[in-house]
Amino acid sequence: MTLFKSKLMKTGKPLARSLFFCLSVWFGSAAWGDMLISPTRVLMDDANTSATLVLRNPSEGPRTYRLSWQDKRANENGGYSMIEEGEEWPSAKEMVRLSPRQITVGSGENQTVRFSWRPPADLPAGEYRSHLLLQVIPDISEPTATLESEGPQEGVGVQVFMQMSFSIPVVVRHDTQAPEVTIGSVKAVPTNDKDHMGLELVLNRSGKASSFGKVSVEMQRDANSPVEQIGQYGELSIFQEVRQRKVTIPLRDARIPSGALVRVAYEGLNEYKGVLWAEKVFQAN
Repeated sequence: MTLFKSKLMKTGKPLARSLFFCLSVWFGSAAWGDMLISPTRVLMDDANTSATLVLRNPSEGPRTYRLSWQDKRANENGGYSMIEEGEEWPSAKEMVRLSPRQITVGSGENQTVRFSWRPPADLPAGEYRSHLLLQVIPDISEPTATLESEGPQEGVGVQVFMQMSFSIPVVVRHDTQAPEVTIGSVKAVPTNDKDHMGLELVLNRSGKASSFGKVSVEMQRDANSPVEQIGQYGELSIFQEVRQRKVTIPLRDARIPSGALVRVAYEGLNEYKGVLWAEKVFQAN
């Protein structure tokens, strides 16, 4: 019996595995241009009605941002489209207070944005979401990068100063239960790098709340081989308006050996830490 099968039958939990670490300045943060932000997703619920967002500027110049709200609908491929005026949408922006509305982060400094959620007394159960837009104010911010190119006339150049704006989801949940997620189809797909293949997954979600977690891909070449992690997709949200999410996981190798066992698992992060949303084990042809 293989290690994959014996472990799954005994515990029903994810396997112990070799861990691959990526060292960064902040764990659980993301970078937009020269700005680090943590967390990359803000969550409040009935038990936790306040939250904070920290911005760190490791660059040599200050950045000033104006904070505002956007309502955006997610699609099955991970993209977004703006909610049109008058369109029905479970928006969070009218229920969430944030401070400040404009923020300057000096070189090497941290600044904090604070959120407070006060749900109305008659708020229906469900999940509500808006996106916080941090829009750079170019006149009082140093550029994050400079692009130079030659103009149409010889000796004339064009210089473009880049300024980065970004947005993050702000989610509030009232009287909701965790969703259910299953893994549908799994298929190998080519990537732009011939030395690495990809796995395309279809994840199916049901319920009134979004899921949040990471997708891991593990391989065991044979019964006597160790379990290897060959792919991972971190911080994957399947928002409440999305019933089906498609995602491609870049893999470490150009191919999976014939006969190898492969395990794909979607596991919870943050408030869902310890949750195994879904898993699928198959044998490579």
